[in-house]
Amino acid sequence: MVLVGLKRFIQRQLQNRSRTRSLFEYVILATMGLFVGAIIKYPNRAFLTRARPDLKDKAVKGYPLLGNMPQMLKNSEDSLGHLHSAFKHFGDFFSLTIPLFGRVILVNAPEHFEHVLKTNFNNYIKGSIFRDQLKDILGKGIFVSDQEDWRFHRKTAANIFTTKLYRQLVSGAFQQTGLDLCLVLDSHRLSGTPVDLQEQFLKLTLDAFGKLTFGLEFGALTCEGPNEFGDAFDYLTANVDTRTSNPFWFLTDRVIPGKKRKLQEALKVLDKFGYMAVEKRRAETEEEKEKRPRDLLDHFINHVAEDGTTLTDVELRDVFVNFMIAGRDTTAQGLAWQFYLLMTHPRVMKNLVREIDTVLQHSPSTPYTYEIMMNSPISKLSSTKPSVFIRQSPRMSRWL
Repeated sequence: MVLVGLKRFIQRQLQNRSRTRSLFEYVILATMGLFVGAIIKYPNRAFLTRARPDLKDKAVKGYPLLGNMPQMLKNSEDSLGHLHSAFKHFGDFFSLTIPLFGRVILVNAPEHFEHVLKTNFNNYIKGSIFRDQLKDILGKGIFVSDQEDWRFHRKTAANIFTTKLYRQLVSGAFQQTGLDLCLVLDSHRLSGTPVDLQEQFLKLTLDAFGKLTFGLEFGALTCEGPNEFGDAFDYLTANVDTRTSNPFWFLTDRVIPGKKRKLQEALKVLDKFGYMAVEKRRAETEEEKEKRPRDLLDHFINHVAEDGTTLTDVELRDVFVNFMIAGRDTTAQGLAWQFYLLMTHPRVMKNLVREIDTVLQHSPSTPYTYEIMMNSPISKLSSTKPSVFIRQSPRMSRWL
């Protein structure tokens, strides 16, 4: 239709070529000429993206100038299903083009992950587009950092991954949240009502990682009704996911009624808890510090740079938000998939329960501690082949 309209416009201009054209007409002609030229140059990919003949067989055919954005919008309600279908068609990687984002290459093979995340890690950065999308939520934390800044966060956080801390977690945050979850499951069992395991796992990891990172008590499992921090955190993580697939997020965040206000309110909740934990920790006495286990905040708040500076409250708040996202959702989703697979394989579930009962030789009424775990027969099996395993279907293997 655009080309037909352009043809008629040119015909009219030729018929009236004897008269003088206005500046507006020249602008219209030039604009239409540029538009047609752009369509010819970008027939099936996003504007300003570079042609990649080497990816010809791995590129999802898109629309002129818009690339693959229309398909993304169409499948936004089932983005994972859409990606799964694309991987089935193209293999272990394929390419998309999106306005403003440029060309995106998605991979789904262990060797590709190893290349990006380990072997050639320094060659892959998050970049300014990703930082601009998420800086109001994640600040300057590990998720949006590159190179030296990323190494600082990673190296400092690694201090908590020690045997001593693991022992504290088993007998502390993880044991308590595990017992809280058991109470929730018992109440559902007694009342005969179904339980949303994924929802409960998200509450469990919220409580556990709140204690692990900044020593915060959210009480998501034990408190009925809405949880102020949990609700705000869930809204923001959903917004993070939306922004990474929406090149015009900076417009939709302002245009959609109420979204900007809700986003600001959720950010205020995260800020409140983060700054509250930092203020409380800075005001601690030496005696109070000795009575409690060390956590992630201790390592970052006590860090002194070469120039003698320490992290500000804003930087510590960013640490809190980033590591909550890193630990909370990934662990909860891993637990949900684990139990989904167990429930779809009752024989494996039965064998696993029998193995726990016989190998651990531990009474359910006694709190499970690090010492019991290390002294039980199961610790001797760590270097042997597991007696229980789950055979994944090809479809499930792609998702896990």
